[in-house]
Amino acid sequence: MRTIWGLFLLFGLAGGLGAVDGADSPRSFSLEAAQEYALKHSRDTRAARIDVSRARRKVWETTAIGLPQVDASIAYQHYPAIPTTLLPAQIFDPDAPPGTFAELKFGTAHNARLDVTASQLLFQGGYLVGLKASRVYLQLSRDQLERAEVDIKETVARTYFLILLSQRSREILKTSLENLEKTLWETRELYKAGFAEDTDVDQLQLSVTDLQNQLESTDVQIRITYNLLKFQMGFDLNEVILLADDLDIILSHIDAEELVSLHLNLDRHADYRAVQTQARAKELILSQARSEYLPSVSAFITQSYNAQRDEFDLFQRGKWFTSTVIGLNIQVPIWSSGQRAARVQQARFELEKAQLQVEHTARGLQMGLMQARADFANAMKKRRSTRDNVDLAQRIYDKTRQKFQNGTATSLELSQAHNQYLKAESDFTGAVVELLNAKLALERALSRL
Repeated sequence: MRTIWGLFLLFGLAGGLGAVDGADSPRSFSLEAAQEYALKHSRDTRAARIDVSRARRKVWETTAIGLPQVDASIAYQHYPAIPTTLLPAQIFDPDAPPGTFAELKFGTAHNARLDVTASQLLFQGGYLVGLKASRVYLQLSRDQLERAEVDIKETVARTYFLILLSQRSREILKTSLENLEKTLWETRELYKAGFAEDTDVDQLQLSVTDLQNQLESTDVQIRITYNLLKFQMGFDLNEVILLADDLDIILSHIDAEELVSLHLNLDRHADYRAVQTQARAKELILSQARSEYLPSVSAFITQSYNAQRDEFDLFQRGKWFTSTVIGLNIQVPIWSSGQRAARVQQARFELEKAQLQVEHTARGLQMGLMQARADFANAMKKRRSTRDNVDLAQRIYDKTRQKFQNGTATSLELSQAHNQYLKAESDFTGAVVELLNAKLALERALSRL
């Protein structure tokens, strides 16, 4: 909780500092435009797109393992003193005494070698599995990008709604304050003329002061929430934005019958597809473990060039001697004392867990949809009932105010009626917040975000 308030304070300070340097012409965003901007500029979605690009490169990296590989190497050796080799002297002179040796030096002082090797993987079970795994990794990155986009759209919408509701509350408080200040002025004049008591003035003054404090607090809250929205959108905190939509427009676009009648399509849901992809990844890990029983075959050809000189003139004179080697490497696993079998068993257990998670996620999404539908239906009913209570509280307050002006009601009764009206408005605002959030939750459960 302290962390949340710390963030709000940070955004509030940033907004206060940036108010001076803000842009002269603020940008206006509808809810849809704010969500689209956030999809392009928020940190989470940008990071997820980077992961997708990296996964594409990973696919090519894995693919290239099975393509021809060419490597070259250059080696140079210099012998300031050529090594001496001892051979029995009788090899060269049969009359030499037994046990004597002839001192010979083989080789040259300067030697160079150039090797060019081309290789091709012919068969390896792990390569085929790895190629599929890289594509699954790419799909996982895409799933994460989609989930990040859904998260940011929902987050931006909730903050957008909160700003609109805070602005609505501010308008109500401002109107109430103006009416109460007018009543306070009239009461003071009546008190000066001897037609009202000082307690009436004091009671109204307390109400006016309380409303002023609430209004100031609401202004701060609006400014902080605006900065929170800009932060979520990836928008410059020093610039000013405006909201193009209002609550009436957003509420009028809610089609309750359509939302309640829609059915869940698991294959379209990002969360379900993500766990499915993870299960496929576990299947490939099992295939990788099984592929360790298969042989590995690769072919190669190496062309070598060698030069030997007594002087460092390798490229000026003399001859380079060539040699060519063509070969085939075959590695056959024979015995690992049960190590490979243990890996296969572990991979099989992990796959079973992943399959259980797929089933659990499917049931959880279905349960979540049922709960979201119930919450949405309850929120619709609560909004209607609180709207009726606002109208009722408004009539009670207007009548009590007339009675107070006529001298048939006390200032305490007026304050109570006014507080009752503000509470009804607050309850209605809370019901609207609950409805909009329930709509978002239902749309997410139906994978419509």
